[in-house]
This record gives sequence, C-alpha cells and structure tokens, in this order.
Amino acid sequence: MSLKVLVYGCGAREQAIKDSIKHSALCKQIVESICQNPDLIIFGPEQPICDGLVDYYSSLGIKCIGVDKKFSVLESSKLSAKKFMVNHGIKCAKLLPVESDIFPQVVKADGLCKGKGVKVVYNQAEKDEFTRFIPKPYFIEEYLKGDEISVMSYFNGQKLINFCPARDFKRLSADIKSPNTGGMGAYCPVDLSELQMNRLEKYLNLLEKALILEGAKFNGFVYSGLIWTKNDWYVLEYNVRLGDPECQAILNFLDNDFLEIILNGEKPVYKKGYSACLTVASEGYPYNPIIGDEIILPVDDSVKVYFAGVKQIDNRLYSNGGRVLSLCNVSDNPFPVLKDYADKIIMRHKIFRNDINIF
Repeated sequence: MSLKVLVYGCGAREQAIKDSIKHSALCKQIVESICQNPDLIIFGPEQPICDGLVDYYSSLGIKCIGVDKKFSVLESSKLSAKKFMVNHGIKCAKLLPVESDIFPQVVKADGLCKGKGVKVVYNQAEKDEFTRFIPKPYFIEEYLKGDEISVMSYFNGQKLINFCPARDFKRLSADIKSPNTGGMGAYCPVDLSELQMNRLEKYLNLLEKALILEGAKFNGFVYSGLIWTKNDWYVLEYNVRLGDPECQAILNFLDNDFLEIILNGEKPVYKKGYSACLTVASEGYPYNPIIGDEIILPVDDSVKVYFAGVKQIDNRLYSNGGRVLSLCNVSDNPFPVLKDYADKIIMRHKIFRNDINIF
C-alpha cells in the first residue's frame, strides 16, 4: 500500500505532520489539493472536523483521519464534553452557578475559541471584563490547581493508541494573569510518578471504554487536557485533533513511522532524551498581533523550523499571524538550544517565552 496523502490545513502542526510522513513507505506522494484525488486525508485543525468534512469526504470513499461530526462536539461544545465525562465516570471540575462569587474560578466559552475561550478569574472585575468579550454561552467551573499534561490518543475505530504525555505552556508569559494562547511551547515526555502513570492508564482505559460504549467508529485523534489534583487525573478539556504545539514535539520524538501507527496499529517508539517545541510569536498576540516583519532565520541543523503564520514574497519571509514559527529540537535539554536559536532570529516584533524549561 502506497498512498497519495493530503494533510488538511496549513499551519506549523500540518507541516510537522507532512515532515513525519514524507519518507514513509506508505506515502507515495503528499498532495496539496483535493483535486489531486488523495487516497488519504489527515485533518489538522478543528474547524473542518467540527464542520463535518470528515463525514463528507468519507462518504465519497476517501479514507480520513479525523473525528466524525457526532464526536466533534467533544471540542466544539464544552458542555457536551462535560456531559460525556459525567456519563462515563470521568473525573472533571464541578460546574458552578454563573453568578458564583467563589474565586478563583474558571470561565469557559462553550464553542470553538482557538484556545482563547478559557480564563481563570480571581475577582468579579476580571470575570466581568472577560465575559464581556468571549462568545456566549459560557459557563463557570471550580478552579483546580495542579500540574497539567496533554495526552494525544489515536482511536482506530476499535481501540486507543496513546502517545507519550506532553506538557504545553498556554499563557503568553510567566505571569499567571497573562492571557491564554494557542500554545507558547511544549515538551515530551513528561516524567511521572508510578502512581501518576497507573492513574493515567486507568483514565485512558476509561476513555477507550466510553468511546466504544458511545458507538464511536471514527479514525481520529482525541486530545485529553489533564490536571493532577486530589491524587488523580481530572479532565480539563477535550480536543478532537493533534494539539499544537504538542504535535510538533511528539512527532519529532517518534522513532518509528507515524503512518504505520495510524494505519496499521503500530505502537509508538521514541528517541532518547526530550523533544521540545518553542513558539515564536508577534508582539500583540493573542489579541492584535503586529504582522509584516521580515524574518531572517539563522542556520542550525539541530533546530527544525515550521511555519505557522508566515508569508513568502520573492523568496523572503514575513510574519503573517500571531504565532509565527515553531522551533523544534530533540536532545537531553532542548529548551536552551531553542531559546538560543530564537534569540538569533531577526524579526523586529518577535516574542517568545524565555522562562520555560523542562528541569
């Protein structure tokens, strides 16, 4: 089997997926358009998945890697996800009355918000300001404190294949009151205790059972955002795609064929050390990023660079979005390498998290 593959989407995550499959024996060609009659479509971003394009192209006889419309509500409706968790005994934060004055608390918009529809608020003034701008409806959850991880799982219609836990950095800066973003960096694997590993395995078995009981038949990714609190893992959110930037870190960490994993059920095998991804963004992100800066990249073969918000004009690169670049490295301690590389990038209004580390 050798397939023409279309990776649906155009960001850094999608570039990382293309990079991970281009040398696979199962990939004959990576195509750029549905007009080129792909045999396989791998969906990257959430919007086409939640719009039902997986169902549509599957109905045309094209094999699709993506969650179907029915289960896409795990991301497109946080209240539907909450109902799914409660129905199957999956631990999660308690709902609070909208008018609750117990602080801190978590405000969540119910729809798709590209990682920016959630905020921990510490008083009524912060709550009023945030709820003034987020989409309606929204709801309130209890605040859970603890260490967070992300686990990306591939459901092949029968079972879950789980990738190693990753940790991402959602805030724009180290300031706990800075805004949530789509992700300023990530690394894997996350070193967990024996108890945490055992509880994680228990949770993932519960998730697999829940999907089967609900009649899931899709071939696609389920992202579990988890927090360790009260001596167990609690689900903060579900996404129905590979997380960005966790995807970049994990795919670079793989030591076997990504297509063999998702098409033939191979178990993921990893390289030694750690894999990290650092986001270079534009000043003003996430609300009003400055675009149009020319970008000049240093030469360093140890760092892979994926374009997130980049426009190319006459062989020159320019910033064209909030998150601009994903920088990736696999080594014993990758973040110092990535931050040194980011420092050397010429881009007038660049920002990145200089404080994040593994150790």
